[in-house]
Amino acid sequence: MRLSGFIVGGLVGAVATMYVSRKRPGTFAWATSAVSNAASNMMGNTVSKVMNKGFMNEAGAVVPKHTDAAAGKSEAAWEQIEAIVNSDPAIKKEADKIKAESSAFTH
Repeated sequence: MRLSGFIVGGLVGAVATMYVSRKRPGTFAWATSAVSNAASNMMGNTVSKVMNKGFMNEAGAVVPKHTDAAAGKSEAAWEQIEAIVNSDPAIKKEADKIKAESSAFTH
């Protein structure tokens, strides 16, 4: 969207608002009240969902838990990666080069 289109649309909206508010003053007040109530209801629903314990329990259930079985699988995976790296001299040389470069940086 171009800036000129945005500005023209804003001006047209402002003129239409002034026209409606002069012809029917109650309509503008009613529309403002309706939008305010809708926003308030949305905010109230959002806050109640966040504060609800069920929401917190659902969020905790989604997060994966660290278990001993997962640690064993991770250890086995790292051992397999180490065996692959050690089996090929070119890969080992490249891995050592990467380790040397990463240890040169301060973390």
